Amino acid sequence: MKWEPHNYSAAFKEPYRIQDLGNLGRLPAPIAVVNIGSFLFVFGLMWRAFRDPIQRGAEILPFLPALCYIGFPIASVLLLNKVQPDGKKLYYYVFDLVIYLIIIHWRDIYFFNGAAFRQSDINEVIRFKK
Repeated sequence: MKWEPHNYSAAFKEPYRIQDLGNLGRLPAPIAVVNIGSFLFVFGLMWRAFRDPIQRGAEILPFLPALCYIGFPIASVLLLNKVQPDGKKLYYYVFDLVIYLIIIHWRDIYFFNGAAFRQSDINEVIRFKK
């Protein structure tokens, strides 16, 4: 992505977008790479894990494969863009949560007075006066 002085997407943590496809041409509107990745992930999950039940259900409902292979991935992308816990996009929230779990929670790190301490290093109880 070419840097532009008026492009604030990096500052506001907007996802990387693709519009130019090289020799194939250009898309009419840019698409976020996160949306493409989540669509392909859900599509692959539906194809790999639920292919047999979907094909058996297609004998009863002919539109079921289109619903499962196209509808569910599109719905997941729309839901991913709509849900924003703590005011963050869901993928940034999950990334920050994983970083918190790995770096702080699982290592039993506590913060006191601007410094980080491991639980094994803390020998005294901190009591606050009323």
